[in-house]
Amino acid sequence: MAFDPRDIYDAAALYDMWLNCQSCPKTFDFEPNRPIGLDYYHDIGQQAKHDGWVVAEQVDVERPDEESYMVLCSHCAAQYGLTAGNARTAAAPAAIEEVCQAMAMAEQGQFAA
Repeated sequence: MAFDPRDIYDAAALYDMWLNCQSCPKTFDFEPNRPIGLDYYHDIGQQAKHDGWVVAEQVDVERPDEESYMVLCSHCAAQYGLTAGNARTAAAPAAIEEVCQAMAMAEQGQFAA
């Protein structure tokens, strides 16, 4: 399976560059020495979901048009009684689509040096 911008785990991994727990200092970085690309972020998102991390969309009242995600490691999620899920959006957020397009162009070498 490939990167899906509608899967909030994939989207949050791409948007945040990796996943950082908002309740403790834990960071989820699946394979730090692996080449960066959409497959890398897909694998981070899916492994985090598998490992019990919780990712949910949230709205910042001060910046309602900006994409934002609540991210909790499995330990902190359990403390709040939350569990990982298969959250998907009907359409990918515009910011995520824009980053996906830039990443795809970079992967294909379409940027001038």
